[in-house]
Amino acid sequence: MPDQQTLRGVVSNLKYIQQTGRSMRYTDKPEAATTVSFEVGGRAVAAMNTDFPPIKEGDDVEVVCAVNPRGGMEVGQLHNHTTGSDWQFSVRRATWKGLFK
Repeated sequence: MPDQQTLRGVVSNLKYIQQTGRSMRYTDKPEAATTVSFEVGGRAVAAMNTDFPPIKEGDDVEVVCAVNPRGGMEVGQLHNHTTGSDWQFSVRRATWKGLFK
């Protein structure tokens, strides 16, 4: 069982990252992004963009994150208190999306 932490705070430093092969770059198109990166209460977190709900800078969110071996925080669940939307990472969705890119 991975080490998990729950964070709640305001979204800041929101970035969408698109990976093509081995290269990664920032994109302005959320639908093209493979990863969403942002800060919650000053802590950097990242999530795979598999049906990730729209979020904006300043949204009040609560995230449950797994701490990866490199010390990064990977979002597994998100509740946006500003919009009321919920999201949970799904291996099935991630695999399905990866097959049809």
